[in-house]
Amino acid sequence: MIPFVALVLVTTAFTEARPIPHPLTIVSRLVNDSDIYANWPTYDQLPLHPSFPPRRPHGVSGDELGALNHIRNATILGAKSEIQLGKTFNLNLQLSMPDPPLIPNRRPLIHAIQPFAGYQDDVITLNTQISTQFDGLRHFPYSTNLSQSTYQFYNDLITFDDIMAPGGSATLGIQNTAEKGIAGRGILLDWAGWMESKNASFDVFSAIGIPTSDLDAVATWQGLDPTSLFKPGDFLVVRTGFTKQYTALSPHAQAILPYREDANASFIGLEASDATLRWIWDKKLSLVGGDHPAFETLPIGNFLIDGVQRSLHQVFIGGWGLNIVEYLNLEQLAASCHELKRYSFFFTIQNLNVVGGIASPPNALAIM
Repeated sequence: MIPFVALVLVTTAFTEARPIPHPLTIVSRLVNDSDIYANWPTYDQLPLHPSFPPRRPHGVSGDELGALNHIRNATILGAKSEIQLGKTFNLNLQLSMPDPPLIPNRRPLIHAIQPFAGYQDDVITLNTQISTQFDGLRHFPYSTNLSQSTYQFYNDLITFDDIMAPGGSATLGIQNTAEKGIAGRGILLDWAGWMESKNASFDVFSAIGIPTSDLDAVATWQGLDPTSLFKPGDFLVVRTGFTKQYTALSPHAQAILPYREDANASFIGLEASDATLRWIWDKKLSLVGGDHPAFETLPIGNFLIDGVQRSLHQVFIGGWGLNIVEYLNLEQLAASCHELKRYSFFFTIQNLNVVGGIASPPNALAIM
């Protein structure tokens, strides 16, 4: 089989005598719908065209679902074997938690009761980025040089102007994931439990960057083989112990946490690095998530690709179409996983069906 990049070069060579199509068109034509991994590029082959931002597989999936295309019918059918006990675990925090929101310019939940004669309604006003959240593909663009003029949303399908247009636009909206319905196999890597097993102290309210070597070590500690643990379409779930440490704070400490400044305004997360990107790409994951605020270390944008500051959010969401799930409620699930010595589970996510939405509470459920 001709390698993916070689196909791109051959296609480009044949078009040199004629007007060259948009590079997305060149790459998208190579997608094989009957075998989504035919001509699948390696990490070292990214980006697929010089006009794309670094490490961007622009056009590989060819639609608005991005990495969720790793979830096929067979993926879901295979994952049903994870259901052995009929035991369910809510993976969502209360919509009002953390309270106050950890990013101060995001307003807290407003919940009002509307009484009527003989019945009552309630009205909820919610910023979808304040509690357990599923980041959609409108959330972050990616750029070649961090200039707003070169920002591109996933597959270059939409612009800021499209999103803010008076008539609105449905492209890349959260309704796509709601209509798909998301289910499959989740894998829990309990980094916090591994650290506690070594009596190692750690502060989730600091800029700890968890390297992928730690994740491999966690898998081994859990009795798993890190080289064969993941299947295409899996959902990686990392427990950092954030929820445990946050709920242990006093009310006063929770109230002032969002207002820390400078170097103190940081949170634990995965290390933002080229090594992390390679580790994630090679596993063909459908989703990544954790119990902490941003999956990656906060503040974001602290590592370089080709000399330009980047964040995992930019590469994952704007570049790969890889959704991120944050603030997952993992305490009960982790306890049961250790008790059963099983770290995989069936999961479902059903986002709000909001046309043009940016993010959503995931309504996430694990079943074992």
